[in-house]
Amino acid sequence: MARQAFRACHPHGTLVRWLPAGIYLGLGILLLALAFRDAPDPRALVFGVVVLVLGLFGRQIFNVRRAARAVRALSESGTTRLELSDAGYTVEASGETISLPWPTFKSAALVRGFWVLTTESEGTLAFPASALDAAQTEAFRAVMREKGLLKR
Repeated sequence: MARQAFRACHPHGTLVRWLPAGIYLGLGILLLALAFRDAPDPRALVFGVVVLVLGLFGRQIFNVRRAARAVRALSESGTTRLELSDAGYTVEASGETISLPWPTFKSAALVRGFWVLTTESEGTLAFPASALDAAQTEAFRAVMREKGLLKR
């Protein structure tokens, strides 16, 4: 569930992860081509191979660790309490409480089965749409439209 919420909050994450790898691959191929242009240059060859390997495997090495750390805190089992009131959004999980008033939010959208709330300073927050029943969902939509957060 935490990974799905992360993907809902960061829909362009794939492009951000693959763009540096593509740049490194292109640079590595260019360096290898330059290394073999006239006479083989061992330094350019080694440097080109290193950059090419970074392009191929660097994304996995660096992003897997970072993503695992980001999702680890979210994936702890336990009860999560979500309260949506006239004052704002409050979530309590793993002994921590986050409360944000509605004026700090910029937008709300239903993305891949999650309500994604974007704030000015905190980034994005998401909760599963299945946490609300049909009546609560309609009430939530109405309140989000009233506050100017939901465009549709």
